[in-house]
Amino acid sequence: MGEKCYKNRGDYVFDMLKQEILSLELKPGQAISENEICSRFDVSRTPVREALRRLQEQGFVNTIPYSGTYVTLLNLDNIRQMIYMRVAVELMVMRDFMEVATPLLYEEIRHQIRCQELLIQEPGFEPEQFYSMDAQMHGLWFCAIGRTKLWDFIQAQQLHYTRFRMLDFVTETDFTRIIREHKQLLEFLEKKDEKGLEEALKAHLYISMTRMKYAIEVEYKDYFEVVNGSES
Repeated sequence: MGEKCYKNRGDYVFDMLKQEILSLELKPGQAISENEICSRFDVSRTPVREALRRLQEQGFVNTIPYSGTYVTLLNLDNIRQMIYMRVAVELMVMRDFMEVATPLLYEEIRHQIRCQELLIQEPGFEPEQFYSMDAQMHGLWFCAIGRTKLWDFIQAQQLHYTRFRMLDFVTETDFTRIIREHKQLLEFLEKKDEKGLEEALKAHLYISMTRMKYAIEVEYKDYFEVVNGSES
């Protein structure tokens, strides 16, 4: 989205920084310099401070007096609860989807999966691209039953989970596994197999917690909040 689409410079700076935080270009715990932002976007301190204020209100950054402004760390408890909510809500949505799904809707899901397959064949594809496709596919069943506001709400609440999923994709070495899981979800949807769908969805959404155990505890330990001497 171009800068000309924004009403003012502050909105543009806010959106750009927010996207960079969600995509991990600005890493959890990273310091943010007002001077650097002013220089980078060629703006005065006023829109930069307004953007940082809004980011702090939404939990993207913390400002520590006499120290500076930092990107918020990831909170594992928040992430676990988000996955729990995703499983509960999305399973209900998918059950409703099975009752209204048409061959055309199923074909759209197959098309999305095929796009994912083509993407991972491209050399140097960005994890953010796969994340976007993944979210677009999951959003299909919400849209099909008229629950787009619910999907938008879930997406808006994923400050910690979105960054965790981005970290998941950055460290993923087998995107074909994710695509196989998507195909399995589609298979259970078409068969109207609620039990199989429930187990497949749980496995699909929870696997990153297991797969990334080493990354969470060692490799990217500094990205996560520490509570009482251990990751929250």
